[in-house]
Amino acid sequence: MKFFVRASVLFSMLLLSGCSDVWCWPFDCSSSKSSSGVVDDNSDTETELTEFNLDKVTWLHTNVSSWPVTNTLKVSTGGGVICMNVDGRQSWPTVGIPHHSGTKNVEVNANGWIFAYHNGKWYGATWEWWAPKTTCKPMHEMAPRKAPPLNTWEPESGEVFYVMMSGLARGSERNVAKRTNIVKIVWP
Repeated sequence: MKFFVRASVLFSMLLLSGCSDVWCWPFDCSSSKSSSGVVDDNSDTETELTEFNLDKVTWLHTNVSSWPVTNTLKVSTGGGVICMNVDGRQSWPTVGIPHHSGTKNVEVNANGWIFAYHNGKWYGATWEWWAPKTTCKPMHEMAPRKAPPLNTWEPESGEVFYVMMSGLARGSERNVAKRTNIVKIVWP
């Protein structure tokens, strides 16, 4: 009986916490740590995109700026994890790529992207392959380690950068020419 009372109290706290995502609780779900907002990368209005604009990006992997925005990305961070939830991404076709161990193939259907200001320029690079049901990864894996000059970039606390997700765009692997909206992140 005590278990059910405690579980009810914890569930009530979750509902009253203001978190829109179960992923972020019990972490801080303030607006600086969780983002479910949308940055409109096609807007002509006076917005945050005045500083960041896809036209100013040096693409380190395939330039996907002309791919249509077909899916909505919602991002939450907390506890050293970033969750990138994309409605409908599970329907994107999968492609088998070699696992880093070389012992098997892994089915993936998306690339996570990061847009960072480094050495006076905006760069865009994929930072990870995503399997269809994967939504969360450790934040320390976000640096695009194989894409110079971002391979030396390490975000600092309070630094602003942007993320999105697209169909496969690294190397020669392709599955679908679609992408998400772009979401602003402030590094914790």
